[in-house]
Amino acid sequence: MSYIQNSFCSLVIIFCFCVSGSVHAENTGVGALKAYAVFKMGDYEKAYELWKELADEGNTTAMNNIGNLYESGLGFPRDMQIAVQWYRLSAEAGDRLGQLHLGTAYEQGAGVPRDNQQAADWFRKSAEQGDPDAQFNLGVMLITNYGTELPASAKMLEDARQWLEKARLQNHPEARIFLQMLP
Repeated sequence: MSYIQNSFCSLVIIFCFCVSGSVHAENTGVGALKAYAVFKMGDYEKAYELWKELADEGNTTAMNNIGNLYESGLGFPRDMQIAVQWYRLSAEAGDRLGQLHLGTAYEQGAGVPRDNQQAADWFRKSAEQGDPDAQFNLGVMLITNYGTELPASAKMLEDARQWLEKARLQNHPEARIFLQMLP
């Protein structure tokens, strides 16, 4: 057995001892670890197969990871519509990263028609769960009045300040700059 295989097996064994809960949770944890390991080794098709099994069991991280494979074109031709389908499954199940990615897709019009209100709604759901990128994105959307030519209201600017401050407190690299630019 190679060094990498020995290391991987050791990690899986350690992980099994560390994960608490039901057998199903342990199997999902080990499966997620194995999927990530084969992904890091560049075997995207195998990672997809493993993540698909987990996604079928309701694992939102696996759903999100499959979306990332399609968005990045890793192992498959790049397909934003399929990526968005996976992000939506993850987002609707309450996953903050799925919500962030779905919001970004709406903001950019990638795989779905551009819709800044939908983008803001998904960013808000993710931001409320503490995601700093979503907090930043929502703050920027409020500053720009959802990308319209209309000036943002005082209430929108105050809300933007609060979201940007939350992102800044989590060391978001651009939040401080935007906070300094607010009146």
